[in-house]
Amino acid sequence: MKIKQVRETPTEELLAQVKEARREILEAKVKKTAADVAKNPLKQRTLRRDVARMLTVVRERELQQEKK
Repeated sequence: MKIKQVRETPTEELLAQVKEARREILEAKVKKTAADVAKNPLKQRTLRRDVARMLTVVRERELQQEKK
């Protein structure tokens, strides 16, 4: 997910996507098999980075609200 897409998404939806992505990361860790890794070896890294982007935008929005 690109940062531009993340910034356009409402906060509630971002939090739901974070929850879903964390669930996917956990599932990938649990069923870490050779077949899974062969299909998409960078999936976990991509998901972790997407979660970080989403949480960064959520935090930026929180800080903007505090300034007001």
